[in-house]
Amino acid sequence: MAGFDVINPVYCYEGGKVSLNKLQAGGDPVNIERAALIVNRGWIPASLRDKRNRPSEINSRQLVKLKGCFRAGKDIHDYKVPNNPDNNEWNNLALEDIGIFWDLPNYHEAQYYYFHVVDFDDGDTTTFNTGAGVRPIKKDELIEDHYGWKLDERTNGLFEKSFGAVSLGLLGLAFFAT
Repeated sequence: MAGFDVINPVYCYEGGKVSLNKLQAGGDPVNIERAALIVNRGWIPASLRDKRNRPSEINSRQLVKLKGCFRAGKDIHDYKVPNNPDNNEWNNLALEDIGIFWDLPNYHEAQYYYFHVVDFDDGDTTTFNTGAGVRPIKKDELIEDHYGWKLDERTNGLFEKSFGAVSLGLLGLAFFAT
């Protein structure tokens, strides 16, 4: 099914720099800087491309809580089809293009990672664009997609046993070295 990933900036206004020179000169000593995160809110069908067709979506200046994870973006040269921001044609998630298009003040930090919203509130599955297509995905499959390996009890047991053996070996080496 055709559709789109919805990408938005989330701006943060808390923080800034304190200037003692401005305080001595009688000005406002706090300079609040604006920072932004690039947020992938998820996939929507092509029929909802026009924002007017999404009545449940509202813009607000209220506190928003997003559940998800930070994901590393690809290098801009890894994409075969380039974006054309002038014509509003977006073919890939090139964070560098997105940061320049939105004129993000913290562009150099935002070009490496983005926040991917994953909402499992309605159960154990969510709709997710894995790159091979959009489909329902479970929590374990999402972890496997993100890290490239599956996390389960057997894997954890192997890690615990291997770290124990390495620790014992290093302890023996330290004992014989003294």
